[in-house]
Amino acid sequence: MDGPTRTGLRAMARGLLGSAAEADRAVRTTEGVLAAYGPRPGARRGPGPVPDPGPPPESVLARVCLGRLRAREARRTDPWDPWAEAPGSPGLTPAERLVLVLHDLFGVPYEDLAPALERGPAAVRQIGARARARVRGAEEMPAPDPARLRAAVDAVLAAAREGDTAALRALLDPDAVLRADHGAVRGGVRPAHGAPAVARVLAARAAVARPVLVDGAPALAGAPEAVYVFTAPAGPITSVDVLADPPHLSRLAIATP
Repeated sequence: MDGPTRTGLRAMARGLLGSAAEADRAVRTTEGVLAAYGPRPGARRGPGPVPDPGPPPESVLARVCLGRLRAREARRTDPWDPWAEAPGSPGLTPAERLVLVLHDLFGVPYEDLAPALERGPAAVRQIGARARARVRGAEEMPAPDPARLRAAVDAVLAAAREGDTAALRALLDPDAVLRADHGAVRGGVRPAHGAPAVARVLAARAAVARPVLVDGAPALAGAPEAVYVFTAPAGPITSVDVLADPPHLSRLAIATP
């Protein structure tokens, strides 16, 4: 791989993973994947069929780094404080971070990110819009449709009461995250990442919940004294925030619908 190209890939990986050592490992993995496709067509000499050039290096790197980000998120166990996040670290999902860094900072086209995310370019564009809104501090952007959000929350409650984890997974974005504050963690809730893991938490915890309104938006309240706040900007549920700390709950307007 040419020096400038390798340097560029390392910069992308560093921006995503935050560690020079991790970035180097990701680039080496990317080079190994690309090597399986043989030399690039322009470097080939002589007659015969042109070898498959393989996917763009940026697309392979995106898939490699996304796997590392997802693994990191799956291992996360620390409680979450929604009012104490550092500026510039707004709890992005791995997919949101991928699009924000590679597209917005390095100009990688949505089409090259789509295979790594297993989405179409239009869906990747939506992920990018959601990530930018989080960075700007607009967690609810675009403004939620109350009727659609209510339908999603009702569906979560119904599936949880049935113990239907398959139905719960279908309601969640593949990169959905469940965040829990200190009070929720003390109550036995553990952070989760990915639709299967989040669905398991909801199946175990939301079955005894009841519908409420949190700051006017459809949500669930469970025992002991916790609320489940859902974010679904443009389709599936992307995040579930479980809040049980009294100082957190005191900041919320919780009402019966």
